[in-house]
Amino acid sequence: MKRSLQSSARPHSLLFATSGVALIAVTYGLARLGYGLFLPAFSAAFPLTPAVSGLLASGASILYCVSAGIGFRHASLRPRAVAVLAGLSATLGSLGIAAAPSTPVFAGGVLLAGMGAGFASPAMVELVGRNADSSAQGRLQSVVNSGTGFGVVLAGALSLVLGEAWRLAWVLVAVLAVASMVAVLRLDRGTGTPGLPAGQRAAPSLVARSGLHGLARPLGGALVFGSGSAAVWVYGRATLEQAGGMGVGLSAGAWIALGLGGAGAAAVSRWLAGHSIPVTWSLSTIVTAAATTLVGTAPGSLLLAYIAVFCFGLAYTAATSVLILWAAATAADSAAGTSLLFIALVLGQAVGASLTGLLLQAGSAAVAFPAAALACAVSAVAAVPMPARVARVR
Repeated sequence: MKRSLQSSARPHSLLFATSGVALIAVTYGLARLGYGLFLPAFSAAFPLTPAVSGLLASGASILYCVSAGIGFRHASLRPRAVAVLAGLSATLGSLGIAAAPSTPVFAGGVLLAGMGAGFASPAMVELVGRNADSSAQGRLQSVVNSGTGFGVVLAGALSLVLGEAWRLAWVLVAVLAVASMVAVLRLDRGTGTPGLPAGQRAAPSLVARSGLHGLARPLGGALVFGSGSAAVWVYGRATLEQAGGMGVGLSAGAWIALGLGGAGAAAVSRWLAGHSIPVTWSLSTIVTAAATTLVGTAPGSLLLAYIAVFCFGLAYTAATSVLILWAAATAADSAAGTSLLFIALVLGQAVGASLTGLLLQAGSAAVAFPAAALACAVSAVAAVPMPARVARVR
């Protein structure tokens, strides 16, 4: 009887992880990162100057941090409610984009849609933790986190196929958001988190010292890594088109290749969970740095550019998976710790996007991208040395 129960639990864990991959794919890869892909089509429909587009992206980053902060506060006690917030904000925001009759309505839709990603990560960390065996949690957390790559692939495909019919594309995003949210809620079999009953546990605080205990190094690493990774996320496609001379179709294909790399991070999830954080964090950040350099210095080579963006997607997604494992190893509350680290990552991206833009305006991609890559490489120092008690997460 015990053996049959164990065998039935494993398929459920994998099925639940699949629903989690879908929710992360929609909230991150589509609702949040899809804005940059569809920006040319948006600019043709609304009076979006580069300055307005940049402000809108910055506003989306700020509201992401707000939603991640709410997730930090409530996911450990009410993960299903936070998952609902993730799905609803992505759904309503996407519908707002699709139906927007004016620029203000469109901007509101973009801001609301991007908030779903901030809710999704802490909710899924908690839900995966209570729907998987302890021995498989690290691997499944990495698998779920790789959903960003699948979403980026789908976003690239939608941009390529429905570039002019962008309103239909965002209706599809809304439908997928609802479907993934419902799947997560239906497949969740958890009855609560270990420890005290929910009514007797206090919600974590963003300002309490206990909430930051053990997170100084990963917070610093996430902040610096985020600042360096922004170059490819914000200016990568434009660099391939402007400096590399790629057409719209080829640059969209490069974005799909980036997404395939991110989705490929699921294949290395076991390796990430089975090796020390200093090894996994250092390797993923250094590969991200190398790929960033290559995008800026060889955008005219189709083969090298595609290899670079694929490696960037793989290494970046692996690094964010390591952040989740790092939070589980050091923070008293893994969902809260993950929220803090992802807030630091996005704040770093907001700063890095501005700095990279200034370097691009003053110089060229061959200068700006290696500078961003240096930040990615420097972030590897955050994991060395590590206390022995958290140096290995399985």
